[in-house]
Amino acid sequence: MTILDVENYLAIMARFSKKKPDTVMVKNRKLFCPVCENDQFIETRAQLNTALASLFDVDFANKEATCFVCSSCTYIYWFRG
Repeated sequence: MTILDVENYLAIMARFSKKKPDTVMVKNRKLFCPVCENDQFIETRAQLNTALASLFDVDFANKEATCFVCSSCTYIYWFRG
């Protein structure tokens, strides 16, 4: 992914997301991006699809994850539950 791709992704994300980047605490520790050391993230949710649920078209029954996307480089932290 090039710098231009990242900038375009962030611009699109900012346009369609009402959420603003913010600091995140996990187990009383501030979250930092391991790639760029940024401390600002946008929170999103993602569905954890499984092959079996997809086979029977019941993806809605799968669990979800909370994701924190770095507002600088778009690195994604995934947290189940």
